[in-house]
Amino acid sequence: MTRYVGLYWTLPVPWAGFTSLPKDSEGAAQASRTIAYQRERVRRWVKDEGGHLVHEEVFLELAPDRGSEHIRPTVDRLLKRCRAEAAKLVLVEFWDAYGWRRHGPLAEQIEANTDICVLLDPVSLTTDAGTFDPVEHFRVWREVEGAHAAGKADRKLELAHAIAQRQEEKLSLRDLAQALNADELTTPTGKAWTAESLRKFLKAL
Repeated sequence: MTRYVGLYWTLPVPWAGFTSLPKDSEGAAQASRTIAYQRERVRRWVKDEGGHLVHEEVFLELAPDRGSEHIRPTVDRLLKRCRAEAAKLVLVEFWDAYGWRRHGPLAEQIEANTDICVLLDPVSLTTDAGTFDPVEHFRVWREVEGAHAAGKADRKLELAHAIAQRQEEKLSLRDLAQALNADELTTPTGKAWTAESLRKFLKAL
């Protein structure tokens, strides 16, 4: 029976408040539909192959729009485990299947270890929760991202107005940042304010 290690990863969406991910696959699958899809795809494939899934790892990238070098230590650790336990690393491969932007560092590591890596096509899956089509899912997200980006100018004006009102209280940058956070007014990218991010924002106005 072949042993497998599943790797499921996704990108953060700071403006929507999605900036962290539970480390266990169950919690991560509940927090992210993309993770849930990858986990189900891998689990079904391993079962069909008559294999044994010995470990599942989840990973949240740093940037919302691209893969980074930050994933290398995680993949290196998983590859070492696979070689030590005569297992194979299995994951869903999105980039070549649909001509999407490659995750360069991840692709390089996989290409250097093809003997112990398995890439699965991102086919549609139907579960009790409905059908998940990766193409449609990411198409919708691109539209949502585009709409969000288009509204940044308006949000900046709203923030500038709110900050101007607060500045009348002669608060320090630190206290002003805390006040904005208390009012649930995030940065244009959806993050909590810090004194430094507030200083940069005011400088750019």
